[in-house]
Amino acid sequence: MKNSIFKHLRPPAILQRGWRVSLPLILVSLITLTSCFGDDDFVNEPMLKGKISSYNEFGAAMLDFTEADMAKAGFTLGDVISITIDDMEIVMPYYDGYYTRNGEYLCVAYPTYPSICFTANNIGVPKELTGLEGHDVIVRMKEKGGRLDVQQALSMKYTNVRSDYPITDGDFANARAVNAGHIAKGVLLRSSSPFCNDINRAHYVSEYMEREKVKTVLNLADTEVKMQSYDLPPYSRKLWEEGDVILCPLKADPTADDYNRRLIEALKELPTRPAPYVVHCMEGKDRTGYVCALLEGLCGATYEEIVADYLITYDNYYQINPANARDLCNTLVSLRLNTCLMHYTGVYDEAQLPNVDYAKAFSNYLLSHSMSQQQLDALVKVLTTAN
Repeated sequence: MKNSIFKHLRPPAILQRGWRVSLPLILVSLITLTSCFGDDDFVNEPMLKGKISSYNEFGAAMLDFTEADMAKAGFTLGDVISITIDDMEIVMPYYDGYYTRNGEYLCVAYPTYPSICFTANNIGVPKELTGLEGHDVIVRMKEKGGRLDVQQALSMKYTNVRSDYPITDGDFANARAVNAGHIAKGVLLRSSSPFCNDINRAHYVSEYMEREKVKTVLNLADTEVKMQSYDLPPYSRKLWEEGDVILCPLKADPTADDYNRRLIEALKELPTRPAPYVVHCMEGKDRTGYVCALLEGLCGATYEEIVADYLITYDNYYQINPANARDLCNTLVSLRLNTCLMHYTGVYDEAQLPNVDYAKAFSNYLLSHSMSQQQLDALVKVLTTAN
């Protein structure tokens, strides 16, 4: 799954302790520059100043300027930039999506965010960069267009308009049965959110769940406070009010201790609830994809089956599939899914992933993270037993 895009998918450089220059030296430098160049000859490098305004629920630092402000200052998507806070400078790419591997820094103009943010992908900023609301931020150019190939390859966009998609309501909702490995027919389903309608799919998921007679929902996105704020579709409301929703809000970082603790507690509970089950996050893409991959592999799925199920989401949202965009699909799998599978299996070379015994590897993973053999057997049994 090698691709030229990956020459740019490398950890960012972090430069600590910027130069401290005395005021007289600054004045001398400015005088020298203005004496050597006329007004028409002196060109400022792109720079933008602002502040950290807040932190979002995923641990990203939200800034008080927008993509339009970045463009006005001379920055475009695909540039390599630096962000300086206090005396720390962090070099990172500037994208409109999360196009780096877990833990790598990036600056994001995400379409649904009200402003620019920066973060370590799926992890959030480190502890030393938290609690800095109101601190000054300076954005500078490091390499114009230095990651433009990644931006162009991965900048897929979808709409929330039903008429834009000549597919079924279920596909529009990214709702489908999971049939990989020995999972019994109709037992495990996955979807976008049936509760939050921010992407205009909740009502379609609710109708899908009602048709499939879903009895239990594993919700990877919402807290109880969030659930109370939603205007729920009818069947979704029924499941929520009857206590048939397991809340397990996760960040999309399967390497995090909190992720493992929350998820495994939810998976211990799942066999005590009736099937069919729906697993969802917001889009039903990464968090849902990682959890479904774990359940698929646990039930004997091959690497090829896990990959095939993961990529259906990209066909539903973007009409991208291995038949029309093989290289891009390989990149998506390597960048996102494979890093998750490598963590679950303990494999360090992604080229070895097709050869893994996933049932054995994932069983070992769960047993080493506080699940008992009895609980593991119960989970596999409910997933592989027909209703």
